[in-house]
Amino acid sequence: MPYSPQHKEQSRQKILQAAAKLFCAHGFDRVTLNQIMKKANLTHGAFYGHFSGKSALYEAALKFATDQGFWARSEKQTEAKPSHLKALVARYLSWSEPNPKLPSPLEFLVTDAAHQDEKVRQTYQECFDSLVDRLAAILDKRGVKQARSLSEETVVSLVGTVSIARSITQPLRADFVERAKQRILSRIQQGLTQDTANP
Repeated sequence: MPYSPQHKEQSRQKILQAAAKLFCAHGFDRVTLNQIMKKANLTHGAFYGHFSGKSALYEAALKFATDQGFWARSEKQTEAKPSHLKALVARYLSWSEPNPKLPSPLEFLVTDAAHQDEKVRQTYQECFDSLVDRLAAILDKRGVKQARSLSEETVVSLVGTVSIARSITQPLRADFVERAKQRILSRIQQGLTQDTANP
């Protein structure tokens, strides 16, 4: 008896959730399809009913992770209070902890950004561009003229901070992340102030 469309979609969502968590935590090379299917609580044979291979799953999983991320959920708040940008930065930097609830899709910068598989590199680029675009939209609504440039600078700083922080032991990690957070927020504030002062 064939599965219903609802059952198939539920299985696909389970695979995406498991893959997003594992890929975001460990990168493309260190995750196997067996690990993903085990985490999804599904048989290995069920995988090919949804995806053609690991690269196709990686692409879908990173887009899923980005769409489920804090910035994506916050699109309706882009004209919100000044504390909103601080909350976004703090939330991203919380991914520096060893077992974050929702890992950063860009944390594995070194391993996956330079991956030999063209599809993997392209997916990473799309994920990066998506985060930059979303932050740029927030900054643009706050009146920042160079919103795209400041957004790109901010995302690069956030990704770099999280990537490095994950290799630093506690309690040094907390101090490192806090200093980085203050620098990033100061740079954002500087951009907001400059554009307000020079309309």
